[in-house]
Amino acid sequence: MRAIKCAVLAMFAIIGATCANAQETVRITNIGHGYYAGPLYVAMREKLFEKHGLKADVTFVKGGALVLQSLLSKDADFGILTYEHVITAAAQGKSLVSIFNITTRPINNVIASNELIEANANKSLKEKILALKGKRIGTPSPGGSGEKMLGVLAKEYGLNLPGDIQLVYLGADAGGYVGAFQAKMIDAAMPFEPAGVMLEQKKLGGIFVNLMKGDVEQFRDLTFMGVVTTPDMIQKRPETVKKLVAVFAEAQSILLDPAQGKKIMAAEFPQMEPATNERSYETLTQIWSKDGRMTLEGGKKVYDFLQPPGDKKIEFEKTFTNDFLPAK
Repeated sequence: MRAIKCAVLAMFAIIGATCANAQETVRITNIGHGYYAGPLYVAMREKLFEKHGLKADVTFVKGGALVLQSLLSKDADFGILTYEHVITAAAQGKSLVSIFNITTRPINNVIASNELIEANANKSLKEKILALKGKRIGTPSPGGSGEKMLGVLAKEYGLNLPGDIQLVYLGADAGGYVGAFQAKMIDAAMPFEPAGVMLEQKKLGGIFVNLMKGDVEQFRDLTFMGVVTTPDMIQKRPETVKKLVAVFAEAQSILLDPAQGKKIMAAEFPQMEPATNERSYETLTQIWSKDGRMTLEGGKKVYDFLQPPGDKKIEFEKTFTNDFLPAK
């Protein structure tokens, strides 16, 4: 009997080892630990990578430029970053491909102090942008998406950037913006959410122009934050790419179900107060893609406001693909 028991245990050990070996490792680089990357956290916490035969090796870095570099140097198989980086690379002759669209709008709003909000209550978009003249506005980094979009809004209504607006670079950490408003270092900002939500919770200010809700037409229906890989990965490991996209598609579906998504995000961000998580989830639900699909029009709208430097013609159809999305 003991011999039979040992044989059975040995058999299960072999099966377990075989299953473990069947899991293919995928290296993923993510920009920081932002709320916008919800499907990644869902996939990790709900063990969706394992479900699809993958083992995720996830690295968190500070800034899209580092994610971009990890892909170009092949230190990562996949990266979570904005489509802006994909077309910027394309304009310089470097090829990357977006394979799943996480958000269809920017991951930041224009937020402002209570004083600025109250002084411009019920005013038009134009009047609100003109009210930023002479103000100090925080953004994550020089030349980043927040600054680029602010530049579009400024130009639309005759303001010069820089010049009419003083820029203050504060990085990506949401808490840094709350501190800057508390210290009266800035009057407004274009950070990644949930900075605006945290500002509301502290009663220091709130949303001034709601890009995530769709208040500005130029920033709706975009190919924005997504999962990106290289043409080489698509050519040599298409089944891996297909599995990875299936993971994110399932994770996005779970994330968008309030009964599941809110609880998972609260567990991922335990430092947030329940009310802050509730409001953050509500805010980000407006921009999370329902199906991960991308469009040519959405890509070109990003190009229009970004105007990336480079002398190479961008072939937009080669910068994204919907081919790996699960069939409807």
